[in-house]
Amino acid sequence: MTVATRALRVATCLSIGLAAAAAGQSGATGDAGQADGQAVAAVNPTPYTPAAEKRGRTHYLRHCQICHGFDGRALENIDFEAADLTDPERWRFGTTDGDLFRSTKFGAGLDMPPFEAELDDGEIWDLVHYLRSIGPKELRPKTPAEGTPHIQENRR
Repeated sequence: MTVATRALRVATCLSIGLAAAAAGQSGATGDAGQADGQAVAAVNPTPYTPAAEKRGRTHYLRHCQICHGFDGRALENIDFEAADLTDPERWRFGTTDGDLFRSTKFGAGLDMPPFEAELDDGEIWDLVHYLRSIGPKELRPKTPAEGTPHIQENRR
């Protein structure tokens, strides 16, 4: 990707986020855990499989790495502060699967644009599986054969 293309994508993401915030549609949620009047499950309804994680990685590389970096640590971009997706302690909009889904679909704050036009719900849930896989070991998804699913608590 050329520098000009990358700059254009970053500018587009930022302008979408700012426009949504100005319109009062930044994806901020109330106590009910809803955005735009839609409830989001706290637990990923899509079963974890290595194939789902792989699909999620594809979506991540296509839509997320420009801001969050190839490895999710957000170290490459100095123009704005993207969340380090490998460290849930630094996430500002919640840590449950539902929080990750909501932030991706509807956007979060001023810097995270919504991706509801680019990704359908199933693709976002696959992305959530991938995000879990790059985070702390105790939060990584497990296949049904490996035991209990990953922790779903909100550590805010």
